[in-house]
Order: sequence, then C-alpha cells, then structure tokens
Amino acid sequence: MGKHGGSKTRTTVCLSDGVIFLAGAFMSLTLVWSYFSIFSPSFTFTFTGLRHGCESVQCSGLNMQLDPPEPGFYDDPDLSYSIEKSITNWDEKRHEWFKSHPSFKPGSENRILMVTGSQSSPCKNPIGDHLLLLRCFKNKVDYARIHGHDIFYSNSLLHPKMNSYWAKLPVVKAAMLAHPFMD
Repeated sequence: MGKHGGSKTRTTVCLSDGVIFLAGAFMSLTLVWSYFSIFSPSFTFTFTGLRHGCESVQCSGLNMQLDPPEPGFYDDPDLSYSIEKSITNWDEKRHEWFKSHPSFKPGSENRILMVTGSQSSPCKNPIGDHLLLLRCFKNKVDYARIHGHDIFYSNSLLHPKMNSYWAKLPVVKAAMLAHPFMD
C-alpha cells in the first residue's frame, strides 16, 4: 500500500480545479462574445417572402450616427439652453431636422420623453428627505421602463427664481432641444 492510501495530493487537486475553472471561464467568455457578435446594433434584417410580389423590407431601426453635412439648427451659435433666450420658428427647425434625419420621422415609432427634476440643494422640510426623493424617482423610472418611454432627469437646470412647476421650464427647454425627435 502506498503512503497516502490512494488519495490525491494537494497539488494535483489544485491543478485540476484550476483547469476546470479556466475551461469554464473560457466557455463563458466565448458564449458572451458570440451573443454580442450575432446581435450587434449594426445588424440589418432583411425580410423576404412575406408577401408575394413585394420587395424586401430593410429594418435597421433608428440611425443614431447619421450626421448630415449641411448645417442644422444645432450649428446655430445663438442656440442657447438657458431660459432667457427664446427659440423662434421651432416647428420649422424641427421639420428641417426631420428632413435631414429620415429615420426619426414622426409616426414611425412611439417616442415619449418623460421630463422630471429635483432641486440640487437639500430640502428644508424634514418630510422631504433624500429617501423619499429616491423612491419617487425610482417609481418614475419604473413607469417609464414598463411603458417603453424615455426619461430625462435633471437637478441642475431648475431655475432658482421661478416658483412651483415653473422652475422646470428650463428642464423642458433643454429636453426639447436635446431630443427634437421626441413628442
């Protein structure tokens, strides 16, 4: 009989466990890599044979990287996110923006943006604590996620001299300028 009674040495056990761990890690990384290489955002689906006599339909979704060479309203040096400067001809500017970005044309997709914000300084009232604010924000985010809406949150754009809901006017203007494709 051997000295160890047929049991494996500590080095052998550690080596076999290490090999099993490395094999599992390699397989996991390969699985994740293959998933992302198959379902990349630049992947274009072509549907053929759905209806006889029709052409194939290209469905690539919104083109977020298209930047047309002609200048748009974002190139205007007088464009300001502040509430002091008003925006003139917004509907015409938005219509021109849609012409140069056809993947965002109105009615092609349900696009709703929820705008919310809070003051950046702590609340003076003990009832309005940070935990309550966090719960309210979490509820808004959950609602937007469940219904497929986007959410725009800001705590730096609230106007200190405006009272009540008017303080959110700068946030609404910033959201309107930053997301012209939203309704």
